[in-house]
Amino acid sequence: MLRKVAVTLNARMTANNVANAPSVDVIVYALSIIWNTTSITLFSLILGWLTGELFRTFLFIIIFATIRFLTGGYHLKSGTFCIIVSTAAMSSLPHIHLDNHMLWVYGGTVFSLIMVLLFAPANYDKYARISPKHYPLLKIISSCIVASNLLFVSDLLAVAFTVQAVLLPFKERG
Repeated sequence: MLRKVAVTLNARMTANNVANAPSVDVIVYALSIIWNTTSITLFSLILGWLTGELFRTFLFIIIFATIRFLTGGYHLKSGTFCIIVSTAAMSSLPHIHLDNHMLWVYGGTVFSLIMVLLFAPANYDKYARISPKHYPLLKIISSCIVASNLLFVSDLLAVAFTVQAVLLPFKERG
């Protein structure tokens, strides 16, 4: 389906003499990113609404997407598998409440901070178009964001940061 849309878009751009029109493969890649992100967000928000955790799910998606953008991490090979796994995570993790377990909030935050300092940004050479000269700045910003939870003491932040931290040391192949 995405390929058909990409072929049509490419043909229209070419017919309209668009300078440097992207190839069909580039358009398919861009559309797949948009499709995955939109699907994960919508499915997760619907599940959050159905389970009574819409606001926490929304916040979790924003928090996780932000820290994921700054730190990188492991990517699944299949778009469909990514949608399934990410939707399961984005819609179930906001249900974890650590309000009465401050040791877990602090522990998860410190663990995440250590992982970010050691491994972030991870796998940017495979998926991002950010120059390696900016990697130290990304590490500093993401470390500050994670460390801020030592002041906020948010269970939602701790869970989001911890899950993302676990994904950092895995290296992409190829």
